[in-house]
Amino acid sequence: MRISIKKLFFYFVAVLVIFGGQFLLNNGRLTGPIPQIRQQTIDGSSAMEAISKGPAMVYFWAEWCGLCKMMQPPVSAVLKDFPGITIAVKSGDSARVDNYMQEKSLNWKVVNDPLGLIGRQFKIKGVPAVFF
Repeated sequence: MRISIKKLFFYFVAVLVIFGGQFLLNNGRLTGPIPQIRQQTIDGSSAMEAISKGPAMVYFWAEWCGLCKMMQPPVSAVLKDFPGITIAVKSGDSARVDNYMQEKSLNWKVVNDPLGLIGRQFKIKGVPAVFF
């Protein structure tokens, strides 16, 4: 299989744009202890309780985000082994987020953040964003 220089250059630029964009979006975001998440998950449980035991993951995503959709399998794998919550940012109301989760067969603890207020607490500038 032979890849042309033109195609190789295209892939290089695409990877550079994706990773460079993520760096710019995540530069300056929160470090240290995480802020309190007062909202409950869409199933009614405490968000902070889900991440209070040891190392945990907080994953910000959006239903409309293509890169977030590609990250669903690895995020699901991490959440099988570690505690964590996910935050649906600007993805509609809780019913819409719950429908999306069911359609994609995702068994995540989700907090709906329709206005992006939790994202602002964490100082994220875009999705996806991950905190451990």
